[in-house]
Amino acid sequence: MGDPTVEPMYEDGTGLLTIGALARLTGVPVKTIRNWSDQDLLPPAARTPAGYRLYGPDAPARLEIVRSLRDLGIGFAAIRSVLHRERTVAETAAQWADALDAQILPHSLNGMGGPPSCNCSAPCCARWPRGGAQQRSCRP
Repeated sequence: MGDPTVEPMYEDGTGLLTIGALARLTGVPVKTIRNWSDQDLLPPAARTPAGYRLYGPDAPARLEIVRSLRDLGIGFAAIRSVLHRERTVAETAAQWADALDAQILPHSLNGMGGPPSCNCSAPCCARWPRGGAQQRSCRP
């Protein structure tokens, strides 16, 4: 038989991966794969007669794209549009970066060299001591 260290594919010789085999191959939990599959981010290539999901040879690469984009905080809808080739990864990442800037910059130093004076509880503002001539306003 083949190399025993290589994870076997589905037993009918189709070369499809079970969800467990895909999880072991990628290090992503079965529960996460099932969720992403239900969200149409990682659709199964087929199902067994008993209804179990089977994934094709492109699934590990697709799963890596999903994992990377999720790690960046990108939502399911945006990831779906990348996977369906409606948008590029670069476009999606740029939009995400713009949205992140819009969240972070109001709480930042705004390039002014001093802490904010807004007294809000955002982590970026909370670390600065209150008072002093250098304080700047954050605009949440």
